[in-house]
Amino acid sequence: MTKSLKISGKKHSFKKNKKGEVIVDHAGKNDAKWDKINLTKKAGAKTVAQGVKAAKDWHKKNPHKKGK
Repeated sequence: MTKSLKISGKKHSFKKNKKGEVIVDHAGKNDAKWDKINLTKKAGAKTVAQGVKAAKDWHKKNPHKKGK
């Protein structure tokens, strides 16, 4: 299952890899480079829904900065 949504104005794509780990793929500091973060290791997420919640909670405390 893949779920895509915007958090703090940036597109985030959530999915499970072959090992069953929840991965988020999102735009980095410049929108050209995308970063992958393992939310199973970082936040203990076992489902895509838990990964989405973890990303939303993290971005509430650490919003994307606008401009340079």
